[in-house]
Order: sequence, then C-alpha cells, then structure tokens
Amino acid sequence: MTAAAERAPSADPWRRLMGSVYEAIILFGVLWFADYAFSALTQFRGHPGTLRTAFQLFTLAVLAIYFVGFWSAGRRSLPMKTMSLLLLTHDDAPVPPARALLRFAAATLLLVGALAAGYLLHGGLYALLLLPYAWTFVDRDRRALYVVIAGTRLVYMPVTPAMRSVDV
Repeated sequence: MTAAAERAPSADPWRRLMGSVYEAIILFGVLWFADYAFSALTQFRGHPGTLRTAFQLFTLAVLAIYFVGFWSAGRRSLPMKTMSLLLLTHDDAPVPPARALLRFAAATLLLVGALAAGYLLHGGLYALLLLPYAWTFVDRDRRALYVVIAGTRLVYMPVTPAMRSVDV
C-alpha cells in the first residue's frame, strides 16, 4: 500500500459540525465554572472597565488552555473521541503545542474579525462567521480555514472493535 492510501480520511463537514456542537455543550460547563470562580474571587459584576477586560482575557486563556491541551500530543477531547476525530499535522504526526496554539489563534482571529466586521461595518458581515466552516465545502481535503492556516488536518479515525468497551 502507498502512503497516500494508508492516510486517514479527512473528517467530513457533517462530522465536524456535530463535533463543534458537542464541544460547545461541554465548553458551556467548563466556562461557567471557570468564569464563576473568576467572578467570585474578583467580585466582577459585568461592568465596563479594566476588570471586564481581565475577565475577557481570562476566558480566552481558559479556552486556549482547553483547546491547546486537547489538540496537542495526540490527545482528544470527549467530543473528538465520540465523533472519532483526531487532529494531525500534514505528515500525520501528533500536533505539537505551538501548532495547536497557532490553530487556536487563527480560529479566534477569524471569529473576532467576523464579529468586528458585523458590528462596525455592516450587520450582513456577520455571515463571515460561517466562512471557516463553509471553507470545508470548497477545500479538496475538506479542511476548515483555520486548519489550513495552522497547517493541520482533522481526520476521521473510526473505532476498531478492539477499542470498544465491554458491554456489561
């Protein structure tokens, strides 16, 4: 078999979307507890000012730690395991932490850029929020835009019978 034939297939857009939705559900709980702890310790009540900026940076740091931790060194989050997804470099190696951080930064900048364009320029530009996902329909390897920027690939790794748990 050739190396290309042995490569895991890229994840299809539907599997990516379902993984993202599941990830959002998990992240709701993670951010709720982390942000509650921040608010309780600092008595932050949502008012504008330096504490609000610190809260936003804290939330971004929690997200960065979560994603970089689960994307690097071959680790996967629960939604990634459930949807049989694995993040790899182009040469099918585990993603190093620096590359995972680049992927997170690219995704964050695309998200913030779309939100800023919609808010500051025209409400119709909020449609740019769909651009990274829509890119999976035009890319020949079905990669999202931030995945292309980071030089990684999200693959479908089906569960083998040996990996399944025993029914009790």
